[in-house]
Amino acid sequence: MLQDGATALRQARLDWTLGQPPPGPSTMPSFEVGLGGAGSEGAYTPLVGGEGFGVGTRGWGLGLQGRYVREGWSFSATALALRDHGRTLGVLQRAALAYQTESGWRLALEQAPLAWGAGLNGGDLLGDSARPFPRLSLGTPSLELPFGRWRAEVFAGRLEAHPTIPAWIPDNEARRSAETAGFGLGNPVLRGALLRASFGPLVEGSLGALALSGGEDQGGRPAPATATRRAALVELRVRMPALARVTGARGASFTLSRSGAPDSPALSLVPARNLGGLHLVWEGWDLGLEYANSAHSPTPADFLQPAHLAGFSTRGDALGPAFGREAITRTVELGLPLFLEGQGRLRALRITAPADATLRPSSWFLQAEGQWRTPTGRVGASVASRRDQFQGSGVRWGWTFSLFQAFRVF
Repeated sequence: MLQDGATALRQARLDWTLGQPPPGPSTMPSFEVGLGGAGSEGAYTPLVGGEGFGVGTRGWGLGLQGRYVREGWSFSATALALRDHGRTLGVLQRAALAYQTESGWRLALEQAPLAWGAGLNGGDLLGDSARPFPRLSLGTPSLELPFGRWRAEVFAGRLEAHPTIPAWIPDNEARRSAETAGFGLGNPVLRGALLRASFGPLVEGSLGALALSGGEDQGGRPAPATATRRAALVELRVRMPALARVTGARGASFTLSRSGAPDSPALSLVPARNLGGLHLVWEGWDLGLEYANSAHSPTPADFLQPAHLAGFSTRGDALGPAFGREAITRTVELGLPLFLEGQGRLRALRITAPADATLRPSSWFLQAEGQWRTPTGRVGASVASRRDQFQGSGVRWGWTFSLFQAFRVF
């Protein structure tokens, strides 16, 4: 229940590799009550596909989740009451009020995971390892236009008031100094547009763009126009039936993408982050392999005026890769059946810094997750561990987890 939104995004990726349309949302009303919690300790360790649990959302407590659909309208919400460090927190983890026409247009006021970019570790432009953010979104149906079938999605939303500056940002010290000097901006507006095109049954391309702007400083003054930051994405996905036949798989696909320039006011793909991945799906099993390489920015920015100092990070808001844009990642992911008809996933990453980076830390990351249906509902858990090694210093460890038991009321 805690990570249902990210699970739905992962299932959509599996469906695309298999060449089958994703199942539509259930029209049956539902209501679940759950018990569980999430936490973390030590070095920053995200839960990939964890919707911010363990880092952005922590504590033990109660969860309520419900859905209602009628005549094109739908409402869903996941609300949590968590006890953390002596405080009780109320968290609206996910919510959506949406209307979808028979032709496929969809308008929604929502707070839900949104992954743009088909990487194994969440989208390279927008990811699902951090907390969802509130937004107004509009999606079009798939339209038959020249060269293929096209569809688009646009949104506008607002991010958190006091974003945390991630430790992995190369100019972390300069950003923290600027924050102390009162130059940090909060409550920024995030706008985005994504265009997808299907060229026949085997090829899909995507073009995406984000703009981070607005907000206000600690004195309530509005952000200057120079604080605007933009990011872009170009992506290609191709199904490979021949490879599926050779490997005995039900489906096979590869992904190539390039994203760039999240710390610039210009919309550009330079400096670039490149990603390539392979996905194979068998009955009950699937295997993903991925390599992502990023160019290092050798010139740190000067923060002499108000700026969005957290940058494009995933520490709190769902911006960018789960391990930071500067990281080079090598990923192996395995989905597999578990005992008692459960379903599990294992993920292993090797994380390094670009060769020209001043500091060159390296990390190993492992994550395991499982979920089982029970006569009264379902139970699931995710746990991740990270081992950091910095040049000239010792090893640092970190871990994070989430655990829940959900009871289905109807």
